[in-house]
Amino acid sequence: MLRIRLTTPTLLLIVGATLQTVLAAPPTAKTTDKPARVDFSREIRPLLAEKCLICHGPSKQQRASQLRLDQAEKTIGSVVVPGQPTKSELLKRISSDDPKTRMPPADSHPPLSPAEIDTFRRWIAQGADYSLHWSFVPPVRPGLPRVADAAWPRNSVDHFVLNRLEATGLKPSPEADRITLIRRLTLDLTGLPPTTEEIDRFVEDNDRGAWERVVDRLFSSQHYGERMAMSWLDLSRYGDTNGYENDSERRMWPYRDWVINAFNTNMPFDRFTLEQIAGDLLPHASTSQRIASGFNRNTTYNEEGGADPDEFLVVYAVERASTTGTVFLGLTLGCAQCHEHKYDPISQTDFYRFYAFFNSVDGEKGAMGHDIPLPPLLDLATPRQQQQRDRLAEKLETIGKQIKARVAGVKLDAAKDTATKKEGKTDDGFFTKQSDWEAYAAKLDAKKLPKQIVTLLKSKPEDRNDDQKKQLREYFIERGYSVTRTVFAPLHKQQDALQAEKDKLEKAIPTTMIMKAMAKRRPAHLLIRGDFLQKGSEVQPGIPSIFKPLSADRPRNRLGLARWLTDPDNPLVGRVAVNRLWTQFFGSGLVLTPEDFGVRGKFPTHPRLLDWLTVEFIRTGWNVKALQKRIVMSSTYRQSSHARPDALAKDPLNRLLARQNRFRLSAEEVRDVALSISGLLNNRIGGPSVYPFQPQDYYSDKGRWKWPESTGGDLYRRGLYTFWRRTTTFPTFQIFDAPSRETCIVKRPRTNTPLQALVTLNERTFVESARAYGERIVKRGGPSLDSRLTFAFRNTVGRSPDDRERPILEKLYQAQLSKYRRDPKATRALLTGSGHRPPHDVDSAELAAWTTLANVILNLDEAITRE
Repeated sequence: MLRIRLTTPTLLLIVGATLQTVLAAPPTAKTTDKPARVDFSREIRPLLAEKCLICHGPSKQQRASQLRLDQAEKTIGSVVVPGQPTKSELLKRISSDDPKTRMPPADSHPPLSPAEIDTFRRWIAQGADYSLHWSFVPPVRPGLPRVADAAWPRNSVDHFVLNRLEATGLKPSPEADRITLIRRLTLDLTGLPPTTEEIDRFVEDNDRGAWERVVDRLFSSQHYGERMAMSWLDLSRYGDTNGYENDSERRMWPYRDWVINAFNTNMPFDRFTLEQIAGDLLPHASTSQRIASGFNRNTTYNEEGGADPDEFLVVYAVERASTTGTVFLGLTLGCAQCHEHKYDPISQTDFYRFYAFFNSVDGEKGAMGHDIPLPPLLDLATPRQQQQRDRLAEKLETIGKQIKARVAGVKLDAAKDTATKKEGKTDDGFFTKQSDWEAYAAKLDAKKLPKQIVTLLKSKPEDRNDDQKKQLREYFIERGYSVTRTVFAPLHKQQDALQAEKDKLEKAIPTTMIMKAMAKRRPAHLLIRGDFLQKGSEVQPGIPSIFKPLSADRPRNRLGLARWLTDPDNPLVGRVAVNRLWTQFFGSGLVLTPEDFGVRGKFPTHPRLLDWLTVEFIRTGWNVKALQKRIVMSSTYRQSSHARPDALAKDPLNRLLARQNRFRLSAEEVRDVALSISGLLNNRIGGPSVYPFQPQDYYSDKGRWKWPESTGGDLYRRGLYTFWRRTTTFPTFQIFDAPSRETCIVKRPRTNTPLQALVTLNERTFVESARAYGERIVKRGGPSLDSRLTFAFRNTVGRSPDDRERPILEKLYQAQLSKYRRDPKATRALLTGSGHRPPHDVDSAELAAWTTLANVILNLDEAITRE
């Protein structure tokens, strides 16, 4: 177990995160033993993609000749003669000593190494098998491989992992201790640490089913859905603002809450996919299903005055197509927006056929002004709000009828109005003559009058028809006639009060952006070079031609697309989802490029395991929790994360899983863990976004933006509920690598900077957490220094301090206590920040010392690392 020096938390954070950076690096060629037979997908195709396909691949714009090396029929029999390396032009060119004929050209790529050339030679000699890229072939359930150590596997996952380890001469690591196991699992499934009571219950439970009971308990926690949603919100590019220059606010939190609930109720992943892609198109779509369709409205929106609406309607549809391809297919479809894909068999026509599913959103505008709701919208009034709305509407209608009836009973003297030239105006803006009022009203600010009245006032009296004359006369009687002002003023006052109440109610009723299909689909065209002004041939909605076409019984709309995505025959969706779920429990996927399952992506570290899990995932009804349970019940998951010398020598980056991985928690989790341990965390699920502590004046140069700091428990809600401004990410999260979510993010980086330590030591939420934790230690840690140290350490990392750590803690506490006894001013400053009032029954210097110690302990590498 990693030991740390408690007096240098900043250094420890740097060391821990640096280790994580190393562990997250890509594998070297030495990590796997290559089989005697050359594997085309694993060894040849990556070399072709890296060295050859720029000039001899799918992109006709960059193709240097008619030769295509991305297609078997164009390669085998022409430049490659199976079984005859010496007669294969490909081998001659890549091994030539003549710089004029050698491929790849020296000015484009470095030459192939002798080992790589030999790989091509052996491949050709062995028959030059040219198979379809592995991820485009539907997965087939493989049999469980044999293993020598039959006692180690607990389930099928372990058979595949152990088989690879044994082939490399490695053994798995021992099982982690129980404290580490329950802390690891609780963080993985809820994003929060276990309580000491939960730890003790598991440690003392000697029954064979103890681990499974912990697993099932955590799956039933409502915090499970929150943890799962954190990752999905990155994929769905969720945000509370529109993005771009002005970055106005939007209400999308109902979609976020739908995601949390979907995971908590274990919605099957195929249904989860279908409702987000096409929930609005389902027969008799429910409110929940229409909210789910907001997945495709999370697109950023341009509010700039000079934006071309037609251009940005295209931009939004392109973004939706690209995001859908990334999230569900693991393909870089967007690379074919302007030209043929350079590596994958996806043409520009393929891309725009896919785009055609997303370019016909009813009511959507390409660009509008600031702070304007973006249709189509779904009204989410509660039953009580709807009753209030109906009541107010009824009252307003009644008053409107009364006003209309009284207006009809008033008769104007037209002759008097035209005979006198004297202006009959009162001091409060009323008139005795309509003509005088019209002359006066025509000069008023147009915003003070209804648009239709403004238009009529601009017309000549002789050009008005009878209906227009009547409309002006009635408006004058109601709003400008001095004789009737005492009649209508009380009615207007009552009407205005009701309207204000109704406006306030409408503002309180949330709406959320959803998808809604146009009655007649907007034509889609291939766009030359991706330019919305250069329309090529019209295209119909469809999927990339590499896949089997949509069946005739499926509609050519988003519902048909969603059905295709979740068809068991789809080779990618299941694999991509399984790989992402695997990453949650090991820090990296079986495919190290989760955003790219195409030709340029990494080959799976355990291809048979990936396919076995994928087939099982689909066979069991796309059951997310069942798949996750299989993983966490395995011996592979339960291994210690201690890095053994023998494993480091053969597999330094642990791609073969001879141990568990350890990695720093996500930005939101670092904050959540501190709040949870301190006792400040507000556990409420769902609801509008909140505004926790943010550095003062962080928005000082942002003009109109405000940060209405929350109060009470809303200051201490989980990170996923923090208001997410896309162009200016919440600073605490940004420093810990959270994305802006302006675009879909498949995996976050894990960096290490001194700023991260400065945040966890000094940012207000963390200082408040330390202060609250200090009080908790004093009140619940027992009477002695020793018992309080144990309490503080166990509640943070799950274990007691050892014989080396305890004296360091004691020394630190005594030093801080002495400091605060000498400096009452510093004591008050620490304990009364943010208006906090420390308890009167606790010695202030003692409480300040424990607050400082709590701050140090919460900053330990072990505290913010998933072990």
